[in-house]
Amino acid sequence: MKSSQEQNAAGRVFTPAALPRSFAAGAIICISIFFALSGCARERRAAPAGGTGVKGLTIERRILLGEGVSFGAAGSYEALIGKVHYTLDPHEAQNSRVTDAALAAGPDSLVHYSADIVIVKPTDIRRGNGVLFYNVVNRGNFDTRLLRATGWADVASRPSGSRERLGRQMKQGYTIVFSGWQDDVIADSGRLRLYAPEARLEGQPLPGEVLAVIETDSLSQQASLGDPGHRVYAVDPEQAGEAEMRVHDGMADPGTVIERGAWKFACPEDSTLRPDSINVFFPQGFEPGKIYTVRYRPDRSPLMGLCFPPDSLNPLTDSLGECPIRYCLAYGSSQCGRYLRNFIYQGFNCDLSGRRVFDGVVANVPGCRMGFFNYRYAQPSRSWGFFPDFVFPFTDLPSTDPVNGQSAGLLAGVPDSLRPKIFYIHHSGEYWSSGSALTHADIEGLRDVELPPQVRIYFLTGTAHGHAELENGHPAPGGHYYLPFNPNAANFLEAPLIESLARWVVSGELPPESAYPRLDRSELAALEMFSFPQVPDVEPPVLVDLHPRFDWGPRFDKGILDKALPGIGPLYPILVPAVDKDGNELAGLRSPHLAVPLASYTGWNYPGYFRSAATTTATRLSGAWLPFSRDRREREDRGDARPSLAERYRGRGDYLDKLRRSAENLVREKLMFAEDVPLILEQGGAMYDYVAAAGAWKPETAARAGAR
Repeated sequence: MKSSQEQNAAGRVFTPAALPRSFAAGAIICISIFFALSGCARERRAAPAGGTGVKGLTIERRILLGEGVSFGAAGSYEALIGKVHYTLDPHEAQNSRVTDAALAAGPDSLVHYSADIVIVKPTDIRRGNGVLFYNVVNRGNFDTRLLRATGWADVASRPSGSRERLGRQMKQGYTIVFSGWQDDVIADSGRLRLYAPEARLEGQPLPGEVLAVIETDSLSQQASLGDPGHRVYAVDPEQAGEAEMRVHDGMADPGTVIERGAWKFACPEDSTLRPDSINVFFPQGFEPGKIYTVRYRPDRSPLMGLCFPPDSLNPLTDSLGECPIRYCLAYGSSQCGRYLRNFIYQGFNCDLSGRRVFDGVVANVPGCRMGFFNYRYAQPSRSWGFFPDFVFPFTDLPSTDPVNGQSAGLLAGVPDSLRPKIFYIHHSGEYWSSGSALTHADIEGLRDVELPPQVRIYFLTGTAHGHAELENGHPAPGGHYYLPFNPNAANFLEAPLIESLARWVVSGELPPESAYPRLDRSELAALEMFSFPQVPDVEPPVLVDLHPRFDWGPRFDKGILDKALPGIGPLYPILVPAVDKDGNELAGLRSPHLAVPLASYTGWNYPGYFRSAATTTATRLSGAWLPFSRDRREREDRGDARPSLAERYRGRGDYLDKLRRSAENLVREKLMFAEDVPLILEQGGAMYDYVAAAGAWKPETAARAGAR
C-alpha cells in the first residue's frame, strides 16, 4: 500500500511538445524532465510520426520526500520514477555513430527502445538553482532512498558534508537525474536499465563472437560467462563446439589453448552436470592469479550502442523558453567516468541541433581508459583483460603514438563551443592500474603534456579506488587483501571539487589550479624506478597489470571486433607517483590524513595469497595502510626507515591540533567542507589511539589489524 506521500501515476504517458530531435538512453535525463517539471511544457502533443525523438515518458511513481520537509531555500523535493520511450531513425547521419543501429529497426524502419529514469527535483522547480546534475549510474546503481518517502527529514535538518552529497545538492536547489544506459544489467535487482532491441541480420544474431574473462581468488571448477547481476550473453547451442578456452599469465600473454574436451558449458547439480549456456565447468579448476578467456558465438545481439545520445540532454524549454533549468552538469565515477570520456571523444556532446549537451563534466577515477560501450556485442561492465578499454588516445589535446603512427586527442574533434569544462579526478590506485599518468604525460612516458584551458586534473594523494571504513581506529577486516586496505576517503576532497566545477560553469569562478604528479618535477616515475622507504614485512610492487596495444581487427573503428580475443602488440608505459620518506606521494591534493600522517597510504596492495612481490601481481585499483612504529625503539628494532609516531608528535593533543589546522586550511581554500572537520578529527583520534597501542603492521597481526 502506498504512503500518503506517494501518488500513483502509473499509466500516465506524457508526449513531447516542441522537442528537438533526440534519441538515446542518456538523452532521457533532460528530455524527460521536459515533461515532468511543472511549468516546463505548456502543452503535450503526440510525437511526430517517424524520425528520431522522444515517444513519451511514463511516470510510474511520484514521491514527496520527507512528508514535504523543506530543503533550505529550495523547499520540498519530490522523486519521479518511470520510463522514457524513444524512437531512433538509423538513416539520419548523426545516428550512424551508433554501431549496428540500422540492424535493429522495426517494420516502420525506426528503432524503438526505452529506459528507466529517476528525477529528483524541487516540488516547485522555480525554487531550484537552475542547474541539472546528471549522475551516470554505475552498473545501474543509484541512491535507492529516493524510492522511499520517509527518512528525509533528518537529511534536510542536519549539516551535510561530503558523505551526504545528495542531500547537500538538494539544499542548494539542484535538479538531480539518474537514468539507465546499460542493457545488460538486471533491472529487477533494483537497478536502472536501458531496454535495447535486438540487432539481427536475416533474422539471426549478428556475426561475431563474445569473449568472457574468468579470474578467481581461490581454486574453483565453475565460473559464469558474465558479471554477477548482469544479463549474460548465452552460448549459441549450435555453435558451442567451436568455442575456445585459453589460460593466460597476464594481459600481455596471448595464452595457451585448453583442450576442448577438458571443459564444458555446464553447471554442477547434485552429483551430476547439467548443460548450461551461461556457465563453464572446468574439472582441473580455475587457478587464482591466472586469467582464463572463453571465446564463443552468442545467441542474441542487443543494440548496446544506444548507451550514448547524440542529441540534447538539455532541451528544458517549452515553446516560450520559460523552463528555469539553465545549466547541465554530469558526474561519473569509475566505469561512469570512462563513459563520460568516451561520450565526449565520440562527439556526443553535440546534439542534433548543434548545441552543447553538458556544460561541465566531472570524470572521477576513469584513469586513461575508455570503455566497452558502443560496440557490437559490447559488455559495458567489463573493464579488464582483453576488452577495448585501455585504448588510445589518452590525452585531451592531439598526441601521436610513435609505435603505430596514430594521432588523436579526446577533444581534438570537438569545437571550442561544444567543449565542456572538465575535471578529471585521479586516485593513487588509478596510476598503478589504470594508466592515469597517460592523461597528462606523453605516450612514451618522457614528457608532461599541455592541458586545454577548460580542463583541470586533480590527483587526490594517497587514495585507493574506494576506501576501507574504520573499525576501532583501523581498517575494518574483510575481503581478500594481504595488507590492511587504505582508509583515506577521497570524498572529503572530491565533493568540494564538484561544487567548484558548478561555480566555474555558473558564475565563472575559477577553480583551483590542476594538481597532479609531473615528470619535470620528478613527481612521476617509471614503475621500474619506483622507490619506497624500507618498511619491514612490506615489499613494493614489482609485478602489475601490463597494458598492450591490442589489435581487434580492421573494423574496430566501426565498433566491430573481428577478433574477440585481440592480437597483442607493444606495451604502454607504466608511470606511478613518486613518494617521500614517509612512503606518501609527493604531488596532488592532500587530505588532512596525508598532510598530518600516521601511516603510509598507498595505491597498491596484494591479494590474500601473496608470497612475494617477485611472484605476486599487485591487486587492481587497491591501496594499503601501513602505520608507523609507535616509538623510536620499535622503529629501530624493526628497521623501519620512517620516523615513528612519538618522533613526530608530542602526543595526541599535538597531533589533533595539527590535524585540525590542516583541515581548516582546506576549508578556507574551498577544498573541504566545514561540516567534515569534526569527522576528520574523530577518525584521526581513533587511528592515533590504535597506532599508539599496536604500532606498525606485522604479518602476524594481519587478522587483528584487518585486511579489507
